[in-house]
Amino acid sequence: MFSDQEISRIAAEIDAQLLELRSLSGDVSLKSGDKEAQLVKQNEAIATATKEPAKSFLQKFWKAAKADLCEEDGVLHKQWKKWGDLDNKETISTFKGILAGLGLSGNVLPTLIVAVTVIVLHIGVKAFCDEYGDRKES
Repeated sequence: MFSDQEISRIAAEIDAQLLELRSLSGDVSLKSGDKEAQLVKQNEAIATATKEPAKSFLQKFWKAAKADLCEEDGVLHKQWKKWGDLDNKETISTFKGILAGLGLSGNVLPTLIVAVTVIVLHIGVKAFCDEYGDRKES
């Protein structure tokens, strides 16, 4: 379990990276593919922490997160559908459990939580689920 201070630090990093990404695109509404192209920092963090390509890891993460994030009755899916955003604390807690379930622990967890959360929030839950879901597993 993360302390309140660690959760605050992770949440602040998520917010800072999202702000940085939004400043890159300005007021222009970008398509999902264009948004994904901006995620260099996050993809590099995932590749470094997991020692595998970000896309491959995100497909594994999707499989593990699908029930919470992509299915209609999932906790995070309901939150996204209602608010168009995810609560940092709830997301950090859920994603930490999912990542631990994938066998990841220690110092890489905060880095991965930030990177994955920023990717999901930047491109949107639906786009994330569509991009990394079953249809892309061929």
